[in-house]
Parts: sequence; C-alpha cells; structure tokens
Amino acid sequence: MSQQIQQTLSSKASQEQSQADKEESKQTQVENQQKKTSTQEQNYDQIFCPKLDVREPTYQGLWYSSQDYELNIQLNVWLDMAKCDITSIKSIKAIIAPHAGFSFSGPTAAWAYRYLKQNPPTQKLRVFVLGPFHYIFIRSCALSGMKTYETPLGNIEIDQETIQQLLKEGSFEVSDKDAEEEEHSIEMQLCFLIKTLGLENIKLIPVMVGSIDSTQEEKYGKLFSKYINQEDTLFVISTDFCHWGQKFKYTYSTKEDCEIYEQIEKLDQKGMEHIEMNDIDAFQQYIRETENNICGRHAISILMNAIAKSKISNQIDTKFIRYSQSSLVRDKNDSSVSYAAAVSIITE
Repeated sequence: MSQQIQQTLSSKASQEQSQADKEESKQTQVENQQKKTSTQEQNYDQIFCPKLDVREPTYQGLWYSSQDYELNIQLNVWLDMAKCDITSIKSIKAIIAPHAGFSFSGPTAAWAYRYLKQNPPTQKLRVFVLGPFHYIFIRSCALSGMKTYETPLGNIEIDQETIQQLLKEGSFEVSDKDAEEEEHSIEMQLCFLIKTLGLENIKLIPVMVGSIDSTQEEKYGKLFSKYINQEDTLFVISTDFCHWGQKFKYTYSTKEDCEIYEQIEKLDQKGMEHIEMNDIDAFQQYIRETENNICGRHAISILMNAIAKSKISNQIDTKFIRYSQSSLVRDKNDSSVSYAAAVSIITE
C-alpha cells in the first residue's frame, strides 16, 4: 500500500513538473514574441518615423563624401593648400565662404577656414551661419526649429538659448524640417567648421535668409550687432558670387576687349571692394546696377550692417583672400559660378 501511494505521489509530481515546464515554455514564447514586437516597432520607427528635431545631412554622398575618413582627407588637403598670410590676428569676427559641391568650391572655402584653424578659439564659440533660402520664398529670416544637425563628422547641437532670445525680438520665423533639409547653404559649412574649430567648440545658430529689402537688412544687422561685440561669437556668411550663363538667366557682359570670364571676375571684384570697405550704400547700388546674382547678397548686407552698428566697427577689417570660378567662360553658351573667401578680423 505504501509503495502504491509513493507511485501515485511520484506520478502527480511528474505531472505537475510537466505542467510547470509547459507554463515556463509558454512564458518564454510570450517574452520572445514581446521582444520581437519591440524590435519590429523600433525598426519601424527608424524607417518610417523620422527624428522630428534632427536635421539629417541631405547632401552627404552627393555634394560631399558621406565617409568620414574620406572627407577628413579631402578637408586636410584643401586646408593644407590654403594660406594664412595675415598675421597678428587678435580675433576673427566673421568669414565669407562658398557653398557649392566640395569638388567645386571646397578648395576656395578652405582659405577662409584656414584662418580659423590657424587662429583657434580659446573658448566655445557661438557660431551664426547665415545662408540664403534657395528653394523657399519668404520675406524675412528664419531660425532653425531643430535641436541637432547631423554630419558625417559628428552631430552639432543647436544653441537653443540664443534662438529663444532672437525669437523674442519678433522678427524671425521658425523654419520647418523639410525646408531646412532641402536647403544646402548651411549644411555645406558644417564639416569645415567641425574640422577647424572642433565639434566641442561649436554652439550653432543656423539663420536662413529670405528675400528681404534694405530696411530689413539694416534691422537684422542691428539685432546681430550686439553679438559681433562679443568675443565668443563667429559669423559665417554662406554665399557664392556671380552665377553666369543662360541657365541662370544672367549673361552680364561689357564692351571690353577681354574674355567673358575676365569680365565676370571684374564684376565680382567690384562688389568685393564695397564689402571690404563695408560701404553698405555702394554695395546695394552695385547690386541694383549690375543685378549680379550673388545668392547670399542679403546675408552679406546683414553682416555689413551688423559690423557698422557694432561698438567695435572701427576695429574690424574685412579682406577677400581667395577667388575662383567653376569654369572659364569664353562663349555665351558656357556657364560658371564664382566662389570667394573672406575674413573679417581684428588685428593686434
């Protein structure tokens, strides 16, 4: 009888263990399914749910390399080829640099950024990058609505504090993600900035400049002038110069007995002279008379106004240090874009 009871208890224990094993297996299956579902949701978010406060690098792999090692090599070569001939620099307040594909404008842009590399900041810089809106038409300036700008060399955090201060002025719009990602003028400056200043030394304020008039240029210049006065601030004006050719609907020429590309250079040089003198009226008159389609002309005028209205205007000296053209136009069927690099500095 005792043996029969023992067998019954053993059988019952075996059944209970089997049931427990089944329940454990079922629980494991549920947990695995939950993990699978979670992974699928994460993958879905990555594919179909964009990061709404992050600007992705739209033009990487198209206008410049998306591979950090290749990009670093290119930037190093161009920066090494550039020269920094002005000595005894106390501080750099602004640079002007082009924003075409790196194979076209990178070597010229490097001349402006060489000055930043050779005169590194002693503190973290508030960097305003002013670039024209090429594809969106607005009658004002727009500040970034993003928190981060991604690049192949690292992600740059947007200076939210400064943006909020500027928004309180009531003169700025806030750009949306689509508009910011479509525009290239800001993006094309970022890798050079990281390479020369260091990612950890940048607080970025992207400013997209619309189609504004001279009164607005003066107003924005006045708003930015207080930042020009500050030692921890750098302005980057992103612009190309003359866009010549039928596809640009601009075929300026003179009766001079010289090649068209030489006429284009003389045209650009005249505008550059007004910028160096910080002669705002002369620059605006030049634009009206020649209709030179400098895409960042409004951003340039904002900088000129900011310098003129700053407390240190008499100390700032702007110099163009490099000029090039994408091709040498000899025939009316040709086309080219001009690139120029400049620095606005205070010397010892």
